[in-house]
Amino acid sequence: MNMELIRAEGLKLKRLCRLIPFLQGIILISMTALEWYLYFRQGPGGVYAGFAVMYMFISFVFLLGITILASIMAGTEHETKAWKQLLAMPIPKGSIYLTKLLWIFILQLCTVAITVVGMCIIWFLYTSEPLPWKILILQPLFVCLSSLPMMAIQLWFSTVFSNQALPLAIGIFGSISSLFLARSSSSIIHLLPWSYPALSSPLIPGHVQWIWISLGVGLSLSILGAFMFARREFE
Repeated sequence: MNMELIRAEGLKLKRLCRLIPFLQGIILISMTALEWYLYFRQGPGGVYAGFAVMYMFISFVFLLGITILASIMAGTEHETKAWKQLLAMPIPKGSIYLTKLLWIFILQLCTVAITVVGMCIIWFLYTSEPLPWKILILQPLFVCLSSLPMMAIQLWFSTVFSNQALPLAIGIFGSISSLFLARSSSSIIHLLPWSYPALSSPLIPGHVQWIWISLGVGLSLSILGAFMFARREFE
């Protein structure tokens, strides 16, 4: 991928795409703070229980954001009939797909940064207890990294279908499922990509292996998606 293509794709991003990381961070922080304040702060974990509460929602928020971003970015090309024009450019066709994927990843890294900053503000406003920086930073970062397979899957579905109803339905169902799949006792269920974000939390024993699995599966799906995208004929 060349820098000109990456910059050009960034300039094409709709304003909503740039707002989504901010909205994701606000929603995640608000849900975490509200649930912790109402139900968990009196428990044995005290103020630190907030990170367990974040674990309940973080995979849903990230996967839902990825679904919307992929749909908007591919949907824009479908609506403007721009796929043929893009594929006619003197660059490898797969680079177009990978550049869009890269921007989804960059925007999700922005969500990580916003979440960390927001949680710091709430923490320092509420308590003088030492902030567990490692968990605060690694929890959203690991979820972002382990969401790479879903970025590739959602972007591929969004490029294949001009009507974004099906990709959105698949993404929303997967986002909701992620709240429960990682809690299953079945190792087969854990192999589903929707399970990876929750399983990668530093609060879960053996989480490092799921990060590596996610990166391996994500890179494989990204390369496969780019290959299939390059071979596809668009109207």
